[in-house]
Amino acid sequence: MKRALLTMLILFCSGCATNPFHQFYQDRTGGIDITTAPNIILSTGEPKIYSGSNLEADKQKMLEDGYSLLGFSSFNAGNVGKRQLVKQAKKVKAEVVVFYSQYTNTISGSMPLTLPDTTTVTTNHSGTGFNSGNIHGYGGFASYSGSGSYYGSSTSTIYGLKTTYIPYSQNRYDYFASFWIKMKRPIFGVFMDDLPSELREKIGSNKGALVIAVINGSPAFMSDVLKGDIVRKIDDTEIIDAKILHELLPKFAGQVVTVELIRDGKNITKQIKLNKPE
Repeated sequence: MKRALLTMLILFCSGCATNPFHQFYQDRTGGIDITTAPNIILSTGEPKIYSGSNLEADKQKMLEDGYSLLGFSSFNAGNVGKRQLVKQAKKVKAEVVVFYSQYTNTISGSMPLTLPDTTTVTTNHSGTGFNSGNIHGYGGFASYSGSGSYYGSSTSTIYGLKTTYIPYSQNRYDYFASFWIKMKRPIFGVFMDDLPSELREKIGSNKGALVIAVINGSPAFMSDVLKGDIVRKIDDTEIIDAKILHELLPKFAGQVVTVELIRDGKNITKQIKLNKPE
């Protein structure tokens, strides 16, 4: 019976061998080989797993602490072990994983289990026998008659199948895990994005890069660049979008530059000494 229950469990969890953190992983590196990326610090220890509480707030903190998002996994499933989370973190070379789970529902039902079934049948036999006759010989003949009783039993085995229904109940959860890697000392120290359409309309321009996070202790942080600022120029070079700013910064590494910002509709100019790359 134990073997049968184990077989049922294997059938019920036929998809459990697949790691859902890997199966539903979405890469956010653009497919680059991070082992050769010049601005990445590769971790050599075990991944650190943290339980998240607020998705947006936790993301902001990771960016401000100088971590870059490698990717994330999002799915709904039954109980998934921490071992599978750590395995995926090692696979993508993440130093930190921020993990979330929330109960959604319980699935209940019954599963048919068909097993061999044997039945042994015993048959009893009994009765009485009567005999009579004549015996002839040289001296004449003789007659005989008599009776006797008999009894006994025999067994036979009938082979078949028997189906029973095993009840089950499984709790389901929404899972989300973000995978992060530490960056080297930044040149400027901001994470940027292109301007959304509503912000372009507000400032009356399509040009600029939006600051979405400032890395703690970076040149931008020490010069009071804030989240929500729009970078318009570095020295005399106009910033068209976030990609242009990202490509431009290494050219000014180690120099003091004039950074033109827009904050709350006002133009701000700052003198900032940029870091040299490590």
